[in-house]
Amino acid sequence: MKTEIDHVAHGWALLALRVPEIRALAEHRQSIEEMCEAYSIAVLHLRELRKLGPDTEQITEYESLVAGIEYETSYYLTMRAQLSPNFAGTDPAQPRSSPPR
Repeated sequence: MKTEIDHVAHGWALLALRVPEIRALAEHRQSIEEMCEAYSIAVLHLRELRKLGPDTEQITEYESLVAGIEYETSYYLTMRAQLSPNFAGTDPAQPRSSPPR
């Protein structure tokens, strides 16, 4: 029996592990719900692809997609911090490096 996953909550939890700065955005979570949902779906699909067999072009594409969402989330946090100096948990002078290509 499959259970339904709350992709927004799942994506948020995964991103909080991979991009710790996101934790400072907890009260603004609604503004990145779509990124959280997309991240959850991409990570879960990547896990399924890896179970199916050896490295494929699709795996590489999904790894890039996951890294891109992590980067976009970090970029959003950086921009948010620059627009709001009182925004806790981020340092606008320290953006994350770009995702691998």
